[in-house]
Amino acid sequence: MVDDAGTAARHQLLADVRELLKAVRVFKSELPARHETVATGTIGVLATIDAIGGEPVGGCHLKDLAVRCALDPSTVSRAVAALVRSGLVARTADPADGRASVLAVTEQGRQALDDFTRLADERLADALREWRPEDIAVLSALLRRFSADLMPRTERTLEVAR
Repeated sequence: MVDDAGTAARHQLLADVRELLKAVRVFKSELPARHETVATGTIGVLATIDAIGGEPVGGCHLKDLAVRCALDPSTVSRAVAALVRSGLVARTADPADGRASVLAVTEQGRQALDDFTRLADERLADALREWRPEDIAVLSALLRRFSADLMPRTERTLEVAR
């Protein structure tokens, strides 16, 4: 196999993504120790319920949540059960389909999200204290583009799995 510049760049990107994922794991592991309200691993699900609930649909179904989180429905179901038990999410019957449930973030859940966001922002502010706002904006834009370019393949895989 001939190693061209594109291949070398992608291999370096793969190594850099591994380092990024390690840094994200460390970042996430530091936050729950300082914030006991949200069970480890459920903050993303809670934030996604909040984001979907803010859309015109007025709530969130488990199936839609699993797709949006790119997680198996059983994994999302366990996370939602933990969030409901802790009072951060309310589960009500869907008025359009009584067999389905609608999920919504409670006031306690909103406070937990706000607290978590504040803690995460403090940690990011510390880590990025020497970065210019323009550099942060460029990184954010590139990460959104990178994620968007990766997701279509993942979304097609999720559609086939259903």
